[in-house]
Amino acid sequence: MANQRDILLSVFYLRDKIWGRTYLQKFIYLLNREVFENKLFEYTHYRFGPFCEEINEELAELEEEGAIEEKAELTQGLNTAYTYSITVYGKKVAADAFNKRLSLDLRNKLVDYTNQFRSFTPTELLKYVYEKYPEVTENSEFGHE
Repeated sequence: MANQRDILLSVFYLRDKIWGRTYLQKFIYLLNREVFENKLFEYTHYRFGPFCEEINEELAELEEEGAIEEKAELTQGLNTAYTYSITVYGKKVAADAFNKRLSLDLRNKLVDYTNQFRSFTPTELLKYVYEKYPEVTENSEFGHE
């Protein structure tokens, strides 16, 4: 079984940039549920659906180590949005995790899964999760349609 850090690094390796914490949380939720059968991360139902504190902790550690860079920006609605980019150092670490510690089968699944959601905006991905897994929306502040 792959570990959490290797999976997060591999996602950054395949994406370079992630637009927002919500996007990352929901993408990893789908990956965890549909590829890893809920065995990699433990999620709770939170303000915007499924949430995993371990992901935020790993992000903070990866940023502290210089593997990823977090940028906070104000949105038009004056909320804070975060983007995450992999650094040059992070690409080396992530390439090692992806190519040496993950099986060929898992690498192929990650590539396919990442490509499946590559064009989704954070809002589109959130809506996708809500439509596919409505049970995770019980504590959500995001409007149901």
